[in-house]
Amino acid sequence: MPLLTSDQATDAALKKDGIIPDVIDSFTSKTMLVISYGDGKDVALGNKLSVQETQHAPQVSFQADSPDDKYTLIMTDPDAPSRNNPKMREYRHWVISNISGTSDFHPANVSQSTVITPYMGPAPPSGTGPHRYIFLLYKHAPSTDVSALSSSLTSDRPKFMAKEFASQGSMELVGVNYFVAENA
Repeated sequence: MPLLTSDQATDAALKKDGIIPDVIDSFTSKTMLVISYGDGKDVALGNKLSVQETQHAPQVSFQADSPDDKYTLIMTDPDAPSRNNPKMREYRHWVISNISGTSDFHPANVSQSTVITPYMGPAPPSGTGPHRYIFLLYKHAPSTDVSALSSSLTSDRPKFMAKEFASQGSMELVGVNYFVAENA
């Protein structure tokens, strides 16, 4: 039986759950993006978490290439108002920029970062089925201008396109993780 690498497992999960191509294109992961809501409620490539346990911003950690690197973290829901009718795709739940790189896995120091969109926990409409909540970690290019990026966003959260936002800032996708939640 062939061995499966973590990159292959991530790619397979992203394709199985339609994140590739609904939100991102195929890419090569460069870091493990660890997301934890505490008390063993970790995000793990499509696991199910309850709406109630994900209402507060999670702890985020990853391994950067260099402590001098800067990153942007996005949390988006491509299933607004439902996966069968995603007319408000993507719903922007959280955007933080200027996250400093670290030399090892540590919670990202959000307090010293730029909050572009404050955290909003999942709130899928009742009866719309499971929603995918996707965390995308982008590495900044030397030319990334966070001020210009943040001013390009409206206060409305629906119809956000993470891929376009990252492209405007010349940012490279380096890590992805996601969970599923629903209100039955």
